Amino acid sequence: MERSFKRREFLRTTGAAGVIGLMHGYTAMPSPAGSGAATARAPQAKILETLETIHQQYLTVSEKEGQFLNLLVKATRGKNVLEVGTSYGYTTIWLALALEETDGNLTTIEILPERIALAKRHVTQAGLSHRVTFLQGDAHSVVPTLPGVFDWAYLDADKDRQEDYFHQLFPKRLRPGGLLIAHNAILLADTMKAYLDLVRHHPDFDTVIVSATGDDGFAVSYRKRLSE
Repeated sequence: MERSFKRREFLRTTGAAGVIGLMHGYTAMPSPAGSGAATARAPQAKILETLETIHQQYLTVSEKEGQFLNLLVKATRGKNVLEVGTSYGYTTIWLALALEETDGNLTTIEILPERIALAKRHVTQAGLSHRVTFLQGDAHSVVPTLPGVFDWAYLDADKDRQEDYFHQLFPKRLRPGGLLIAHNAILLADTMKAYLDLVRHHPDFDTVIVSATGDDGFAVSYRKRLSE
């Protein structure tokens, strides 16, 4: 994906997408200090650096975005996390690293068997396989079969059909107070319009667009605790 996205164009696109949430504005996250190695221990740091340098074309998020997701899981004390779109396991490792601190577990779904095989290898090399359950298949079919309730759900697949994931997760599979996070909410805002409109206007969610890089970002949706 092209990331040479000028800031003026970024702000224009953000406005056109309708930056959503209570703040009605763009929230720029500060750049995390240090590299992936600074927030992960060996062997996690080693595999992250390998993926960042050798497999750059396969990364679904940048290093800063991975750090942001890692921090957000820890800050919200997420324990039962769902990832839709495993790819080669880079984001999976960042999420699993956070779950090491919260003593949680990650369920990740990928439709392509060759990708999930590589992701399993990378997660095993990072020493995090005990935190991750891999499921191979079409997430639109897999998500409805999942047991339990998730604290956190991360969507990074099938951008033009993400509203289907929303309806599969809400209300039974995402707890009140949980987070629903969708990647590429700026660069692919047009493709994701149906989903973004849904979470922007839904009475049970507060949503804001957040960027860790200044070129793309996440739609972060908080399910309100209606009983409070």
